Amino acid sequence: MPSLSLLGHAPADTLARLAGGAEPLPATADAVILGGGIMGCAAAWYLARAGQSVVLIDVARIGSQQSGRNWGFVRSLCRDPAELPLAALALSLWPGLQADLGHETGWRQRGCLFVAADDAEQASHADWLKEAGDRVRDTRLLSAAEVTRAFPSLSSRTAGGILAAGDGQAEPLLATLAFARAACAAGAVLIEDCGARAIETSAGRISGVVTEHGRIATSTVICTAGARSHRLLAGLIPALPQKTVRSTVALTAPMADLDLPCFVGAGLGLRQRPDGSCIIATDGGTDVDLTLDSFRAAGFFLRELIQRRRAFSLKLGRPFADDLIERLAEPATTRTLRPRAPDIPANPKRVSDAARRFATLFPAAGTPPIAKSWAGAIDVMPDALPVIDAPAATPGLLVATGFSGHGFGLGPAVGRVLADLALGRPAPVDITPFAADRFATGRWRRPYGGI
Repeated sequence: MPSLSLLGHAPADTLARLAGGAEPLPATADAVILGGGIMGCAAAWYLARAGQSVVLIDVARIGSQQSGRNWGFVRSLCRDPAELPLAALALSLWPGLQADLGHETGWRQRGCLFVAADDAEQASHADWLKEAGDRVRDTRLLSAAEVTRAFPSLSSRTAGGILAAGDGQAEPLLATLAFARAACAAGAVLIEDCGARAIETSAGRISGVVTEHGRIATSTVICTAGARSHRLLAGLIPALPQKTVRSTVALTAPMADLDLPCFVGAGLGLRQRPDGSCIIATDGGTDVDLTLDSFRAAGFFLRELIQRRRAFSLKLGRPFADDLIERLAEPATTRTLRPRAPDIPANPKRVSDAARRFATLFPAAGTPPIAKSWAGAIDVMPDALPVIDAPAATPGLLVATGFSGHGFGLGPAVGRVLADLALGRPAPVDITPFAADRFATGRWRRPYGGI
């Protein structure tokens, strides 16, 4: 059997029986989780703590994809109102996670600020706050003068802003590994470099998972596989129009304290870390690397692509060739899943654009020295809302995918929801807006606010 690479952060005694692939995969588990991002690892921790036997597998490394590559915002601000109960649950969990997990998460409650470039944008902030109502707290509109007084490092003129003082931030990979380590300590088995090939059913119910290294019998499968989810769920969910886009992020060298919460404005997203370094990215600009999957269910996205064509850059290159070669070279039932842990290239134009916007907004800080940049593959849905569901047509299947680039902060809450559903409990918040069948039945709408 091929050697299995196991999570080296776990206590040695937890995973010793699998070290080096000397022993087979666990033959059975109460639950098998597909995908080692923050949601999968959180679900593993909640379930293991409840006494369930849990196996989590990841095709690459824990936290190596979206959960380790995002901005690190933990926000309620300007979310689709349908997500606000989930965001509130997440914000109630984050402050206590470091103590509960026993590992650092990087959590800081520093707030989140969106500034408006003009009166129309400020009016949209006011409309959002009115619609959000009592689902948000510690959130208020700021006049242009209030923005200037409260945040003097921001020199550009604004038309005002909106501040959610209760929002915060965390370190993406640190927080994901905190859940992974705690899950292992609670008895879960986390296995890296082990991709899922198929989800098995028997008499219409979940019966197991076929992996690259063998089969695991289970009555519960939790799919948190990000951009790979639609392939695993083909045939189980009638329509899952999930697409993948590439988003570029950069990290600066440590800089002087800007005394800012998480910030979005003038096309820039910004988070300053405790050491003074800044996560920066252009807000709203994405690259679409065309593959064969790009043409699947393209009609769901066509209207947004046309209306927002300036925000998207379509590219035909190596990802398309790699996808074609993979599908032609070997049948899906036996092929080694690739890419394992892809080095997704950053778009240098977006890095330089983010640096330019930063220098314009914060001239006293100067041109930001870029230490490194990277990109992440983001799985998006036509309405920019995730799928979080336990589809009745397939008992034992649970799904959380399609978070469209704003799932990290929701991660602990999503893990809690998935665990409760797997244990036969009601979800702690309303998840009906995230039903998996909304696309097959036509019960979906354009992204909130037309974005």
